[in-house]
Amino acid sequence: MSIKRELAITVLDSEKINEINKIIVKNTEIVMQSSSHIYFDTQPINPDEIVQDITFFQIEADDKASLENKLNLLIEKLDQANVDYALRDQNTGEMLVYVKFVGVIYIDFNDIKIIKEGTYAKIDELKNFKTEHGICKGYKPDFRPKESHPIGNIKLKTEKIYLFCHSEENLLKLKEILSEKIMEINPKLKLGFKEYSEKDIEKPN
Repeated sequence: MSIKRELAITVLDSEKINEINKIIVKNTEIVMQSSSHIYFDTQPINPDEIVQDITFFQIEADDKASLENKLNLLIEKLDQANVDYALRDQNTGEMLVYVKFVGVIYIDFNDIKIIKEGTYAKIDELKNFKTEHGICKGYKPDFRPKESHPIGNIKLKTEKIYLFCHSEENLLKLKEILSEKIMEINPKLKLGFKEYSEKDIEKPN
């Protein structure tokens, strides 16, 4: 029986997305091109107006060593394209590869008893936030309680917003801007932050 790993790639230069996706299609299984906008939007939209900025895909192999080797070869081919990209594990959210400076803001709802109407839409909007300091990406959790209803004993999943920047100074500035915007949504939200460095990258053996 084969084993698999589910991954997602974000390409920072939209003009290079097709080039990267051609590499992924040739070297992986179950490829699905999508968009953070489409992923969050609940209203009818025109897909022709949306940039397909995320690709979800899966690699498979007969054993762990073969799977890691296949992932290594894919990363080598992606790196040869000389394109800024970030590769993450779909299930854990951890970064496997990234170029430039990356951080994650964690949004915790534990002290919230009722989620105000419009909270999710505002958070999702920030997951596509762009400034001269960098860009943000985010992914919708597989479960969210209804807004304007008591949460009760429901355990809310932490929301994550990934920050991609060209310098550490820009990363910290973007973190500051984004944190202020999140506090404007609800000051009771608890925020955490992680800045990735080389030692944090999960490199295949």
